[in-house]
Amino acid sequence: MAENESNIYSDDETIEVENVDTAPENGEDHDDVDPGMQDPFNPSEINIIAKPDALHNIIERLRHNDIDMNTSFQRHPDLWDNPKMSRLIESILIRFPLPPFYFDASDDDNWLIVDGLQRLSAIRKFVIEQKLTLRGLEYLTDFNGMKYDDLHRTYKRRIDECPVTLFLIQPGTPDPVKYSIFRRINTGGLVLNDQEIRNAMANPAIRGYLEELASYGYLKKTIGDQSRRMTDQELVLRYLAFQFMDYEQSKKNISTFLDEMIKKLENSSPGELNSYRESFQKALYRCWQIFGGAAFEKRVNDQNTRRRRKNSTLFEVWTNALAALSESEMATLCERREELMQKDLDMMSTDNDYFKSITYSTQKKDHFRIRRDKVAQLIREVLHA
Repeated sequence: MAENESNIYSDDETIEVENVDTAPENGEDHDDVDPGMQDPFNPSEINIIAKPDALHNIIERLRHNDIDMNTSFQRHPDLWDNPKMSRLIESILIRFPLPPFYFDASDDDNWLIVDGLQRLSAIRKFVIEQKLTLRGLEYLTDFNGMKYDDLHRTYKRRIDECPVTLFLIQPGTPDPVKYSIFRRINTGGLVLNDQEIRNAMANPAIRGYLEELASYGYLKKTIGDQSRRMTDQELVLRYLAFQFMDYEQSKKNISTFLDEMIKKLENSSPGELNSYRESFQKALYRCWQIFGGAAFEKRVNDQNTRRRRKNSTLFEVWTNALAALSESEMATLCERREELMQKDLDMMSTDNDYFKSITYSTQKKDHFRIRRDKVAQLIREVLHA
C-alpha cells in the first residue's frame, strides 16, 4: 500500500487507528505482519477437531448455559433483524445445510463461540426463549406469524435432527493460535476487530476491569464516547502495555503486543491491577490538564485545515510521557501549557520525521522510538526554558 495518511476507521469512529502496511516499501522489512501468526507454531500443538453433530445437542448446551453467549464483544447484542433470523429457521425447517460452527472447547463445560454467534442467538431466541415470531419467509409462507410452540412435531423434530458440523479448538492449543483463528475464521456479518477479539478471549474479570478503566471520566473527556467498537478499551490496553511492558525489545507487532498485555493482566495480583489503574488515571488526568479536549489530536498549524482526528499513537506517546513526570515537573508543565501546546503543534507541522512516526507504518520500532524521543525532548525543552 502506498504511503498515505491512515484512514482505517469507520464513519462512526473518531480515533485514527493503526496504519498497517501490507507489503514492504523500498526494500524495508516491516513489523506489520499477521498478528497472532508472527512466530511459527509447532503444528503438533494445534489441535482442532471436526465433529458431526445434531442441532439438538447444541440447543441443549444453550438451554443449560454451557455455551458462552458473551455478546459484549459484538457491536450490538442482536445484529440480525427478524426476517434474517426467520429465514435461518426456515432453512432448518426445509433442511437446507447450515454453515459450520466454530467453538473454543478448551473448557468442556463452557464452550466459547468463535464463529456462529448470530445463528445461535437466533436459534436460542426461537426455540428456547420463544421470543421470535417468524416473518418474511420465502418458502414456508404459511408459517409466517408462528412461534416455536405453533410448529407441528414434524418440524420441531427437523430442528432437533438438523445436522451440523462443529470445529472444536481443543485444550492445549496455544492462546496465540486461538487469537489467530478468531481473526481468520470470523467471517460473519460484522467481522470482529482486534479489541473485540481480545475481549471475547479474556476472562470475565479482565473484561470488567478494562470496561471499568474505559469508563474513567477523563478518558471520555479527552476522546469522547468510543465504546461502540471497544476503541476506548483498546486505548486503555495500549497505555498499560507501553507503560508496563517493553515494546522496543519485543519481537511482536503492536496487535500481538496488546494481546500479551491481556495475559499479563490475567496473571496480575489485585494490588498490581490497582497500581495499573492508578497509573492510567493519573496519565489521563494529566493529559486533560495540559490539552483539555484537544488531547491526542493530529493536526497541522494551518488555518485552512479543519480536520482534527484523534490519533492512537499520540494517545500512546503522550499518556506515557506525562505519566513519567514528577509532581513538580507536572506543575511546571501546567504553568507553561500554552507553550507546550504550541511546540507540539509546530512539531506536527514542521518535523517530517515526527509526523511520519504518528501517521505511516506506526508499528515500526524506529517510528515508535522517534515519536517517544521527540515528545520527551519537547517536554524537556519546555521544562528547562
